[in-house]
Amino acid sequence: MSFHAPSVLVASLLASAAAAQCLGAPSGAAATLLPTTSFYTVSDEGLTVPSVPLGFVFPMAGAPRTIDRIYVSSNGEIYLTDGNYGLLQPTDYGITYLDELRGFSSIASPRIAAFGSDLDFGTNSAWQVAIDQSVPGQCRVTWVDVWLYSGGSPTGSFNISCTLYASGEIDVSYDSATALAGSTPYIVGVSIGGGVGSFATPESDLSGNADSGTLGLLYQTFDPFFGNPFDLAGTTVRFSPNGIGGFTSNLICAGARNDPYGSGCYDYVSASQAIYEYFPDGPSSSAGLTGNSVRFNPLVTGYLVTWGGGAWIAPTGGANQLFLTDDSEADITPSLAFPTISGAVPTVSVCSNGFVNMGPSGSNPVWAYGSVYELLNAFVPSFRSNADYDPGVTGSISWEEVPTVGGTLLVVSYIDLVRYFTTQDTDRFQFQLNLNTGEVLIVWDLMTATTPFGGTVVGYSPAGPSNDPGSISLATGTPAITSPDTVLQPLALSASPDPVFTLGGPTVPVTYTATNVVDVVPPFGVGITLLMFSVAPFPGGLDMGFLGMPGCNLNILSLDVTVPMSGTAPTATATLSIPQPLAPGVSFYSQALSLFAPNSLPNGQNAFGGVLSNGVRSLCNLF
Repeated sequence: MSFHAPSVLVASLLASAAAAQCLGAPSGAAATLLPTTSFYTVSDEGLTVPSVPLGFVFPMAGAPRTIDRIYVSSNGEIYLTDGNYGLLQPTDYGITYLDELRGFSSIASPRIAAFGSDLDFGTNSAWQVAIDQSVPGQCRVTWVDVWLYSGGSPTGSFNISCTLYASGEIDVSYDSATALAGSTPYIVGVSIGGGVGSFATPESDLSGNADSGTLGLLYQTFDPFFGNPFDLAGTTVRFSPNGIGGFTSNLICAGARNDPYGSGCYDYVSASQAIYEYFPDGPSSSAGLTGNSVRFNPLVTGYLVTWGGGAWIAPTGGANQLFLTDDSEADITPSLAFPTISGAVPTVSVCSNGFVNMGPSGSNPVWAYGSVYELLNAFVPSFRSNADYDPGVTGSISWEEVPTVGGTLLVVSYIDLVRYFTTQDTDRFQFQLNLNTGEVLIVWDLMTATTPFGGTVVGYSPAGPSNDPGSISLATGTPAITSPDTVLQPLALSASPDPVFTLGGPTVPVTYTATNVVDVVPPFGVGITLLMFSVAPFPGGLDMGFLGMPGCNLNILSLDVTVPMSGTAPTATATLSIPQPLAPGVSFYSQALSLFAPNSLPNGQNAFGGVLSNGVRSLCNLF
């Protein structure tokens, strides 16, 4: 389908957008730098001393003093000050961490990390820091032919610049060679200093219309060690005052790109397929299980779990001994395959640590010592009264089939077992598996109370992994029904390829893809999805709770164009060709809406019947 704006206003706004300004050639005079100590060279740890007059007052809301001078560091950073206070709390080796950007106390100077890293000279003698103040109301600093200290840059030397404007705006620009290497984090951002914010102040995506609100701190970190590459090469990021003491950021120069921003709704998990109670101090807290039982009755997709109603069945002289030792298991093949909600199981395995697996030996790890993790991540279904037992010290584990009115029971008894590394306080419990109905009982005849060694976990998990529902009191939290975990992923929007165009020619068709679309008629994959466009984003998003969509943010400012998306849920697509003419660098913004029956989501919180995706900024350009 084609993207045709329904109004002359939208078309004119797209066509009249200003061309972007990218990093140009270095200009101005080379600054005189002095090494911060006699140990360093000016290209490694250099600083402009004395400070450089801006030629204007730089309006920085919330800054602790009037700003009309700057110190420039060889490490891609600028400190802002006046003629009275000088430079307070600069950093060595570049601003690479949040606390260095914030400043370590209330006296720290405001600062800009254009490329917060430990920079050094590049590959030729052209290395310099150039300062251009030829344009009134502007001061442009360019770091020329620099690279990363200790190992260089993967793309060689590069140029970066930072321009301060009398309006309070700040532009930081990067050439296409700017890149990361090594295992040290890097930071880009602006701070009013004075220890603004906290060590936990979250970072923002500077390319995605970030806004710091009332906080005079806006930044993004990049860390190659954790797979977070530097994605601002070839762009210009503009930091602008937001009017309430903070900053916004926008890309004002970039090659054609599609950048996600904001978030979709909902990220919802209902963990209910596993059920358990955890006793962290082992015998002392699990002693309350003595004389009690828990029952698991099979339903279609889960179990009805109830407390009580079971009775201990004393093993007879004909019981089959398993002769298990520490951390061991054995197979039982009953006269009837045991019916479970996922199918009949011909062989079950019994572990010395207090659990019965719906599969042969090797199905689940035996090294589980009151482990919630092992329960939730069992490879086959497992019923457990699990602790670190050692039947090689004392006690026994046996099984036999016992006829009853309700069918034949496979009874697995743990008799007088002690915890590993102890020789006192024995536990006695059993599993009763009804070979006709699939019902399972765990019955505790005696759980001792004095040896606080290791935890105990009691419960059931299907073939994992299962989400963690949290420990409950089986005595008071049942009856309960287990059922498959519900996982609701946020509606997500992406776009590809980048919207490159030629003057007078067509734009490359861009396909917008929505994932996690809600199925209106499950399981048939019927999705109703709309793709909405605007010429501007909604800063920070607007929570649509007032329309019955709480937690869903409108990420675009207006609904200028709306087109349907096609496909089978959970995926929908729309391929668009943006008409010409366009000015290089123009952006438009999009967001997807997935519709469904009101109040039909698993979490039931959406009365409107619609979820929204994240936003996507599509920047059109010639490259």
